[in-house]
Amino acid sequence: MQNLLTRPEQLQAGSCAATAAAGFIRIFAMLALFSVGHAGLLAAERADGSPLTHLSFQRSLQAGERDANGKLIAGTEIMHLVPHKGRLYASTSLWMEKDRSVPKACQVLVLDAPKSQWRVEHQFTTNNLRYGSLREVTFATDDRGHAITPVSLLLAAPDMKRGPVEIFCREDNTGEWSASVLGTCSAAATTRSLGLHRDKVTGIDRIFAGNRPLGVISGVYDPAAPGRIRWDKSAEVEAPAEERVMGFCDCNDILYCATTRHIYQRTDGAVPAWKDIYFCEKEIPPIGIRGLTAVPKPGGKGEVLWFVALRKVRRLDPVADFKKTVELDMPEFLTEKLGMKVTGALSAYNELMPYVLPGPSEAFGLFGFECSHPAAVFNAHPNLTARRQMSERPRAGGATGSGRAGNGRYVIRHAKGADLTFEVAEITDPLEPQLVATRTIVVSPFPEDHGRVLYFAGYDCNSVPSHNTAWIYRAEPRRQ
Repeated sequence: MQNLLTRPEQLQAGSCAATAAAGFIRIFAMLALFSVGHAGLLAAERADGSPLTHLSFQRSLQAGERDANGKLIAGTEIMHLVPHKGRLYASTSLWMEKDRSVPKACQVLVLDAPKSQWRVEHQFTTNNLRYGSLREVTFATDDRGHAITPVSLLLAAPDMKRGPVEIFCREDNTGEWSASVLGTCSAAATTRSLGLHRDKVTGIDRIFAGNRPLGVISGVYDPAAPGRIRWDKSAEVEAPAEERVMGFCDCNDILYCATTRHIYQRTDGAVPAWKDIYFCEKEIPPIGIRGLTAVPKPGGKGEVLWFVALRKVRRLDPVADFKKTVELDMPEFLTEKLGMKVTGALSAYNELMPYVLPGPSEAFGLFGFECSHPAAVFNAHPNLTARRQMSERPRAGGATGSGRAGNGRYVIRHAKGADLTFEVAEITDPLEPQLVATRTIVVSPFPEDHGRVLYFAGYDCNSVPSHNTAWIYRAEPRRQ
């Protein structure tokens, strides 16, 4: 096991996006050919001119509802949306829940069809406050590298207050969730990321779990093992102190991992090694490097690493000795687009969503964010003030303090050859709920949607006491 404190040769990453990319191939192809309206839908605020600024939104879920079985859907945040075998799954958080009558225990929710209601699929215990990761992975080789009939698993990694650190697997034939164990902790543990990679030397499909404080632990598919994963007895690498493992990503068939401040590259083999290829000294633990994803190299061949650090969208080119490029300064971009000062932005909570449009060869990407404004902006915009999430109490005389915008927004990235352009769009709702942050965006898995529909979800408590603030919207192309 490598120790990153003494051997800076590992860790950190983003999140694999093969499933997301496949979904976006469907939606953008349809968006280029098809536009549809829906009575009663909410219009997405048009910021520029792309089809993705012509979306109409319908609220799919607001926490506080009861499902058809009478179970309370509780949540301050929706952490992830993940399609799996024709259904859509969501994970919740009860962080900062202020109602003492609500159990501080996260849930897995499921939507069976577009016109169905969300229901509680699995209720965790009060040892599990919040989800670190929810992900579908597909194994095509076994623990010896031999080909098998592909097996897709839905894996859930809730935070643990103490005790066994568990990764849960949905048993699709029963609907039950079985647990495998990464290790044991005497204090809080979080598995912030899961990733899958085929080792080029051994041919083994390996699952990777990034846990604080256990580090990066690898496992293999084993149908006889609890939770169908057999984890290694020790970590491949240890994370630097106070850093979370933020994600994993395959770029040009090489595995990368991001922690709060580092990006590491794995060298495959029976005895793997890790190398530190990027360090962001000023990044801070509550935020960290986010959204690590492989995207086509603008104007070139192969893939580059794409991520967000220090409020800027960045990329690294592995072929060019990890040349660094800043694509976008988020506060500057948002200040220009929104026409008001933006002082901070937290972007790409879980991943950046890449897509390449066939024909014109135009590549898109979507990611959500939250942003903050100074007090002067709120004081000058009453509508913005009404929805703000405050970071400080109102000042004497009624003046408003600084805070985070309550709007739910997302960024659209266009890549055409070497040219990159960006748009920003917003979920608009006449009720003007406090949405704050778009955490996750996915393509609808339902056949009747024909790849035309997206789901958006999120909220971020930002240490503000909250109740029933988790939300999900369904989005369709709007009639022109």
